[in-house]
Amino acid sequence: MAMTLRLDPSDEELLRSVAEREKRTMTDVVAISVREHAARLDAADEDASLAVRAERRAAWRRSIDESMERNADLLERLSR
Repeated sequence: MAMTLRLDPSDEELLRSVAEREKRTMTDVVAISVREHAARLDAADEDASLAVRAERRAAWRRSIDESMERNADLLERLSR
């Protein structure tokens, strides 16, 4: 897909500099940057998902612990 990318002069010079240093076209540098940014976003989403799952497990564990404390006498009688 062809597209026009409008950059301010300082960003354009930065892009040109990176392309020259990496011996790539400016188009390739932009494409690589987009893919790397998308990968970072995906990794951040995965980290957030792992954190949510860990918090759910911790909440589940707290709920079980609280229930066991509240029902300690009953659990003791049932274990006999």
